[in-house]
Amino acid sequence: MTGLHPTAAVLEHSTAIVQVVSNDWWAALVFFLVFGGSIREAFRRHHRRRLAVLAAKAELAESRNAAKRPAPEPQPICGCSHHLSFHNPATSSCAVDDCRCQQYVGPEPLGHVVALPLVDPERMSAAPLLDRGESGAH
Repeated sequence: MTGLHPTAAVLEHSTAIVQVVSNDWWAALVFFLVFGGSIREAFRRHHRRRLAVLAAKAELAESRNAAKRPAPEPQPICGCSHHLSFHNPATSSCAVDDCRCQQYVGPEPLGHVVALPLVDPERMSAAPLLDRGESGAH
């Protein structure tokens, strides 16, 4: 094979493979009948496992995003299961048809509260603290 053109060498090699397969075609048939199903099933099993991993990753990402979202503000819901906005402010009766609620007695909406930062009371006092044993005059 040393003096052959590269294309001729490949062609000669491929004809050798064709000869082996044509002489021993029954061995190739037995190989694919025996191992073909298990190989196909292995690919299917791998695909199902990969889809399960992707679904688990998506579920984990969604739960992480849900944990990062702020909690919804509490809503004033009446005992009749309607929101405060369905109740007339003058009469407090419910505006929904066929609702037997007579008056809104549910939780009042929370107002916005501004919390001041915590401070150290010792640093805020202008006069130094006196010991209990000392009197003001010597």
